[in-house]
Amino acid sequence: MELNLELTPRSKILLGILGCVLLILLILQGAPIFYRLFANQGTKAKQEQLLKTENLVRVAEILKPIESEIYKAAGLAPIVNPEINTRTQGTTTLFDTESPETVIRTRIDALVRRVGIQQNYQLLTKPVTAKQTQKLTMQTRENLVRYFYLKHIEAEEKELTEINEEQTEADAFNILMNAWLSGTETNEKTEKSGSSSSKARPFADVSPRATGAEVENKARAPNPIETAGAWKFAPLPEAIPISLRVKLAAFIKTMTLQQLRGATDLRQGFFEAQIQKVRTSATSGILGIGAKPTTVTIQLRRNGALLNFLTQVLDNMYIEEPLDIDELQSSLIKYIERVQEQQSILLDQLALAPPTYQTELYTVEMKFKTDLEKLVNLNHLIETGAKWLTVRDLRISADTQATARPEAGRGQNPENTGANLNVDILLIARIF
Repeated sequence: MELNLELTPRSKILLGILGCVLLILLILQGAPIFYRLFANQGTKAKQEQLLKTENLVRVAEILKPIESEIYKAAGLAPIVNPEINTRTQGTTTLFDTESPETVIRTRIDALVRRVGIQQNYQLLTKPVTAKQTQKLTMQTRENLVRYFYLKHIEAEEKELTEINEEQTEADAFNILMNAWLSGTETNEKTEKSGSSSSKARPFADVSPRATGAEVENKARAPNPIETAGAWKFAPLPEAIPISLRVKLAAFIKTMTLQQLRGATDLRQGFFEAQIQKVRTSATSGILGIGAKPTTVTIQLRRNGALLNFLTQVLDNMYIEEPLDIDELQSSLIKYIERVQEQQSILLDQLALAPPTYQTELYTVEMKFKTDLEKLVNLNHLIETGAKWLTVRDLRISADTQATARPEAGRGQNPENTGANLNVDILLIARIF
């Protein structure tokens, strides 16, 4: 008997309808899955972008307190008017209060007067039509974070110095009072000495440690950077004596400032150059007994500036209680690691900042007569007090009339005396 497996037209229609239904069900079940998959990816990307933007805004608020300090260092801070409450105003620059031409002329005139150059100089300012694009390099971001830490360590040094001075005065007072009380107790009876010692207990209880803690809590003033920016760098370890912390803070401040000024040959940060990783190889032991895995420890670098300074200070410093050098170095290493971690967080939050920025430029042409000493002083003031000005070109020629007739300077303005050089300077002013 043979089976007829050929499908009838009706069966084919039913199978087609069944396949369409299954396909529709598959689409209805699979479409939401694919939609959620792609939607989640898009939402995740937007959330990451939003988080980065929030971090950038947050780090801008953190660094806001040092904005005015940066303006002062660059010569961009306006003159403070005592009649105006600066707290009610935002941080501004010279160019936010007056026009660029006025600021340039006023600032250059102040520098010329300070140096003592004659006032009959020629000055011509011209705006540059095209704006210049500057790159915001990683080195600039690192210097910004490093400057922020510098202001923190400066505030901590000042705070620790005040605490140390008050603690020293309290210790001296306790010594005098204890000496006076011991002298009076020798002439009294045992009962009276007990009562006098109980009366003197308020003075005896003021031990150096208790006084130091009370004085530290009393003298701990709010740091404007911490209050305004809601950010706090790790303080120096309390395990280190306060007198040693004062010296350490001053040393770290000096080294950080030198690195910001480019006065060191360090290719990396100061803290990075003071520590090293020591790797200890694994040992198999005897038949597995006494085996030790590979370990990596962080130590202060030998012949490093920080370790040499610490050793020198401890050798020349009197400390009542003996210090555990290993524990001191360990606490200092933990402090360095914590500060590095905080600096890394700030740098990561600055990563979303635009890689470039545009500045408005002005050319400034000056012509005047002076001597070599005043010219050098003027150039120094421009480099240190008005960093938004850059000397692009400098031409010097001898004033033949002044050198040929030295007696012509008699009876003239003292500022003109010795002006034997004709100077042409081309300056570039960057407007911020």
